[in-house]
Amino acid sequence: MRSLRLSLLGGFQAHDAEGRRIPISGNKVILLLAYLALRAGEPQTREKLMALLWGERGESQARGSLRQALWTLRRALKGLEPSALIVDKEVLALDPLAAEIDTLTFASLIEEGSPEALQAAIGLYRGQLLEGVRARDRSIEDVLADERRRLHELAIEADVKLLEHWSGEGADEKATAAAKHLLTLDPMDETAHRALMRSYADKGQLSLARAQYDTCRTVLRRELEVDPQPETERLFEQINLAHSDPTASTLDPIQDHCEEKPSIAVLPFANLSGDPEQEYFSDGITEDIITALSRLRWFLVISRNSSFVYKTGTVGIKQIGRELGVRYLLEGSVRKAGERLRITAQLVDAASGAQHWAEHYDRQLRDIFALQDDITQSVTAAIEPKLVAAEVVRSQRRSSENLGAWDLVMRALRHYWRMTTKDSEAAIAMRRQAVRQYPDYGPAHSLLAFALLVSGHVGWVPESGESRYRSDLTHRYAADLARRAVALDDEDPWAHLALGYLSFTERDTEATVREYKRALDLNPNFATAYGYLGWALVFDGQSVEAIRYFQQALRMSPHDPLKAFFYSGTCVAHY
Repeated sequence: MRSLRLSLLGGFQAHDAEGRRIPISGNKVILLLAYLALRAGEPQTREKLMALLWGERGESQARGSLRQALWTLRRALKGLEPSALIVDKEVLALDPLAAEIDTLTFASLIEEGSPEALQAAIGLYRGQLLEGVRARDRSIEDVLADERRRLHELAIEADVKLLEHWSGEGADEKATAAAKHLLTLDPMDETAHRALMRSYADKGQLSLARAQYDTCRTVLRRELEVDPQPETERLFEQINLAHSDPTASTLDPIQDHCEEKPSIAVLPFANLSGDPEQEYFSDGITEDIITALSRLRWFLVISRNSSFVYKTGTVGIKQIGRELGVRYLLEGSVRKAGERLRITAQLVDAASGAQHWAEHYDRQLRDIFALQDDITQSVTAAIEPKLVAAEVVRSQRRSSENLGAWDLVMRALRHYWRMTTKDSEAAIAMRRQAVRQYPDYGPAHSLLAFALLVSGHVGWVPESGESRYRSDLTHRYAADLARRAVALDDEDPWAHLALGYLSFTERDTEATVREYKRALDLNPNFATAYGYLGWALVFDGQSVEAIRYFQQALRMSPHDPLKAFFYSGTCVAHY
């Protein structure tokens, strides 16, 4: 039985067998435990450890430092059975039978080599070894550099094998995911660039295919001063030919309207602290925001490997917008002063440079990972409504005779969030039009289902008129729409919100809670889902938990059109 679980990839964390976090502080203490973990099962002499970690100190001082670090470590691991730490008079070791170490599991999975094992290995590779842990002594830093290089190469090997396997199997989505992850590890891998170009082109997303080629060319010229390989150039020419020749294009009507979905790139946040050690934090903030925005099904988010090409900050906003083919850009900065951090962010129109939103966040520098999560959540929750609002305005400027599914959905949102009977009818009419014209467009189905259910619940359904507006038929139609939305896109949070609301109206609280939580799993920054889940928990008798969800909804969206609904839920829960 293993009593200790160590995570060394993407930072350092220690947990016991029950998953409880073990607080271990101090860089040298962490480095000592991490080195023993990297050499698990191999006894290490005290002299060797002293030379690695305190080589610049005298022998007496180094021995005392090792003794102090070991005392701290033994105290932190006290009570774990069986004991993972083996301490002898002359040697120290970590027992691999008593400790689960992610680096060992990672290497073992890659050695196994099956697609399932490789995917599991990639899931473990959350970042480089001991990210954020500083090693000032040259000896241990050299050891870590070698280990980081070895593990990095193993991760690349796993992605390459997965890409080869899934491409051969024709599993496009899995191959695409492998290619994207490979480029985060090796931005110059042309096989991965070509895989993404083909994937985008096959889906009719030609602007993204060209942007991927531009990214490939830019990286190669900047890093190696070479042009893309002939195979990459030929693929690019084929994509351009397909676009110019209508008979050769793979674009179909459904793909065409989906390309209207707005795109955004998150540029690397600038480190203004003057401290290179803070670079990992600003990069981490950027990557987390990219991941969080990718969960919003409204928008197409450019991958990290493409946006990080512009880390130097020497290229203008409009040029970046053209090269990436995006409508919006999010940029920001991180400045550290003592134990305080100020993070700024702004959302700009890539074509005009106009600013849609800007904000700054001041935080205390305590738990770096909790702070990173807090900022990511705050920024994502703030810019989603701003992006939607900008798209609503944009859709209003377009001719009513040439509206795609996205424009219809955006125009409907403008009416829906006014929360009146008349505007609800207008929103429902537009979403019906979107469903009729684009029967395979998931968001139109999920949002129409939700609007119909809300309209029926609060009494906005007209008493007269066509039969489809009668409550019983409306409910049945909304149920069909919600289920169709999930069938079209099981990862659409709004589809699961609609299903949850449907279950709520049918007094199936268990299914309601399950669907609302599924929506939050898909988008942890979904304020509306937090509020609706709060109400479901009130009816389920979980009032304390409900209050927490209502507060989260109001914190994320303090000016939400539904805030009265969430406030009243909080009052009911307290009562």
